[in-house]
Amino acid sequence: MGASHALEGQPVDWLRDGSRLQVRFGLNLEDADARRRNQGAQALMYADATLPQVAPDRTFPNVVAVTRGAALSIQVRAHSSSPLGFGFRIATGAGPVVDRLYAVDRPDPLGYRSATVRRFQREANLITVDLMRERLSHSHDLAALQALWTCDITAWDVHQFLDPISARVFTPGHPRFGPTPPAAGIDTRRGGLRDAADGAAPRVNAGVIWADDSAEQVFERIQVQAEADPEREFFGRLRVHFFVVDPE
Repeated sequence: MGASHALEGQPVDWLRDGSRLQVRFGLNLEDADARRRNQGAQALMYADATLPQVAPDRTFPNVVAVTRGAALSIQVRAHSSSPLGFGFRIATGAGPVVDRLYAVDRPDPLGYRSATVRRFQREANLITVDLMRERLSHSHDLAALQALWTCDITAWDVHQFLDPISARVFTPGHPRFGPTPPAAGIDTRRGGLRDAADGAAPRVNAGVIWADDSAEQVFERIQVQAEADPEREFFGRLRVHFFVVDPE
């Protein structure tokens, strides 16, 4: 896209695939480099968004619109059918941001577990969003950049794992935590509405996921011994498009 275009959609607090997988993209306020980048930045999420001026017949089910160069924090929240927890992957068309991470802590009263990612798994770099056309000016291939315009978040069940600290193996018959007390029910709403400051649609351009600066997050390690096939037996998957908010 050349000039920026108005983005219209439903502002939400969570992006969802049904009731079992929820994802929230926000600003990284934990890492020093991220706090510097995110001064005055914003991060917005929209469901069923459109660009009526340029693609009125196309709908983007899940959109993240952020200030150019902002560093992201990605919270993955899921309700696994396994009492052990779930694994998840965040991947662009060019490769994984994180490949296989796991949420195996105690679930909340609704049965959800969550994990937050602030860096690439294989590189201690922040997860940032840059303007696609700016990266084109650095002689990057358009097709390669378009692979970074979206990412897929996938979640699947864990069936057995070894905790290296306690040296204990946990299975569905011998889970790490006891049953979760029943709650009133699971919130299946698409997301809570938020009003824009002036009610106007934000003006945006296509953005790309980019690794930049340094992140301090350290991932805990477990040894997963049995899990569902992430490619064929996942219980949740959603695709997100990234846009950069026009600063004007």
